[in-house]
Amino acid sequence: MRKMMIGLAALMAASSANAALIITYDDGAAALPTGMSIIENFDSYANGAALPGGTGAFAYTSTQPNVAARPNFNSTGGFGAVLGTAGSTWTINFAAKNAFSFDLGSLDPFNVLTLLYADGTSQVLNGAQIALGATADGNQVLASSNGRVLYRVTDATPLIVGARFQSTGYSFEFDNLATGNIVPEPSTWAMMVLGFGIVGRAMRRRRKNAIASFA
Repeated sequence: MRKMMIGLAALMAASSANAALIITYDDGAAALPTGMSIIENFDSYANGAALPGGTGAFAYTSTQPNVAARPNFNSTGGFGAVLGTAGSTWTINFAAKNAFSFDLGSLDPFNVLTLLYADGTSQVLNGAQIALGATADGNQVLASSNGRVLYRVTDATPLIVGARFQSTGYSFEFDNLATGNIVPEPSTWAMMVLGFGIVGRAMRRRRKNAIASFA
């Protein structure tokens, strides 16, 4: 089942330059989105190898009991994990693209993903925000917590140039990181227009209320 939510005002973090972010979550088995290319699948690392540039971040070739579980769908070979130790983090940087995607494993409420934008701003997604429509309960088997998540920015916002994975508990697991420049489907454009319309009406309503309060 494909689940899609559009992040407009609700996902415009204070640190971001009003980035309109579209989040698509495909629960369970899902093909790599058209126009995307894998930039890291962790297959070149030995089991337990530390991820370069990270702290408390490792690559594994199999599930590590009580430490890290392989994403239950789409993941083969190696996978990455940021553990729950103090300051655990890992960042991947890449050429500016309008889309970033990865296979998610056992999403937890203490997982944090920060998207990095070309203009130097960033956007923080916590727990269930990471994959809107998913359930952040740490389940290692169900599709509700294991699937492929895709982030796209609109044409008027900065491109994505990196992502930072963080966790304060065991663990944040991911695989098959991919980037690309893709064109939204017609249905997505329709949802975006509707979403912006709703946000616009809400803003006009707030302005009217503010004027009335000073009368």
